[in-house]
Amino acid sequence: MINRSGSRWEGFKEMLSHNSQDHILLFMEQLNQEEQKTLLGQLDGIDLSFLRREILRLRRPVADGGGFRPASCTLLPSSQTEENSWERAYRIGEDALRRGELAVVTIAGGQEARFGTVNSKGFIPITPVRGKPIFQLFAERILASEARYGVTIPWLILAGPENKRETENFFLERNFFGLKEVHIFSQGQLPLLDRDGKLILSTRTTIATHPDGDGGLPLALNSHSLFTTLSRLGAVHLSCHRVDNPLALPIDPYFIGFHLLTQSQASCRCVRKAYVGERIGVFANAGHKLHMINSTDLPPECASALDVSNRPRFGQANVSIYLFEIAFLKHFFRQAPENRHRNLPLHAVMRKVPFLNAAGHLVLPTEPNAFKMEHFLSDLLPFAERTLLLEGRRDEIFSPVKNQMGLDSPETSRRDQVRLFANWLAMGRVDMLRDESGAPPFSIEIAPSFANSVREFLAKWARLERRPAVVENFYLE
Repeated sequence: MINRSGSRWEGFKEMLSHNSQDHILLFMEQLNQEEQKTLLGQLDGIDLSFLRREILRLRRPVADGGGFRPASCTLLPSSQTEENSWERAYRIGEDALRRGELAVVTIAGGQEARFGTVNSKGFIPITPVRGKPIFQLFAERILASEARYGVTIPWLILAGPENKRETENFFLERNFFGLKEVHIFSQGQLPLLDRDGKLILSTRTTIATHPDGDGGLPLALNSHSLFTTLSRLGAVHLSCHRVDNPLALPIDPYFIGFHLLTQSQASCRCVRKAYVGERIGVFANAGHKLHMINSTDLPPECASALDVSNRPRFGQANVSIYLFEIAFLKHFFRQAPENRHRNLPLHAVMRKVPFLNAAGHLVLPTEPNAFKMEHFLSDLLPFAERTLLLEGRRDEIFSPVKNQMGLDSPETSRRDQVRLFANWLAMGRVDMLRDESGAPPFSIEIAPSFANSVREFLAKWARLERRPAVVENFYLE
């Protein structure tokens, strides 16, 4: 059994007592030596003083928005001068791609309870005609860019601990879709806490935990030696996006070019909020720093403010598409060697979490009883000396899959893809029947192997000697 008189044991007892977590040892006498080591090993990786501080912070009222200003943003071009600026950025971005400076990371962790599975949303069939899974869609986008620029683009996939094996099997069974540098790694974990800030036992030997959010990316990159791998492969910049946005462009020369022109360490894409009450995070400046403010944290006077055009004053919405200098991510990781999470705040939501009661019985709560906490990648922004916010068109870069049905579901995302492809074809002088939203009465799909963007599509479409007829289930590759 564990040496109860040893200094390590006494250290655990003192730590738990100081942080009001003595209940974790309630069943210690009933555990064998290996089980005790398992439980104490989990405790060894938990910074209880940090969690206690963050719970106190989360209970405080949100500060007023007097210090917030609408974020400075590079807007979509509206003049010839601005068109020229965007064209220059595109050329610079392509040059960086040809030099092999870009790597891509897809955030694909989390537990998809709303879909009745713990598997990644990357497995969801999402394209409108062929029904390709989201993972395959992004793989084909990277493959197309590799062929276009004559390089190998490393693809990192951040999976959750509970779905990493299934993700690996998915790619192994499909021979990684022909990609040569795919690295699947798992994110870290944070404990769940009850309403009183206490750790939760899910079994007598297990503390309930949850993936630590996309803000755990720097820690995960270091833990899996991926900073070293990226350096070996010559990557300088890391493009980050979430797997649940099938319209995200992992490799966007415009974005890369502006990122380089501004010497930004941390860059973000944004879209205009659809309406004042849209529940989506927005960007704002505070002091001289760029921040992303979660919809629940934006003060009401900011959320309801309108500009001179009667649009939301704080209207640059976050779509979780980022571009980081890898050197910046490494530097951030090394800033707090004693605890890699301390520099980032925690964000919490209440969830229903099964727990062991004092009698050792598993209780299935009927109401939310625990804080699920995570770090946000956007909270890295204030640590950067130079940032960029670049506007994009919502119909081109953002159609999330958040729900199984209804708004922001696979159905709406497929519909948005069809509408986008119809817009491309219309710009290529193809006449077709479309409704008021721009969607044709049937499904169409343009594969990344033909074009990743409207720019690529128009150039390639113009060169076709014989253009196929656009009919039901039209598929172009």
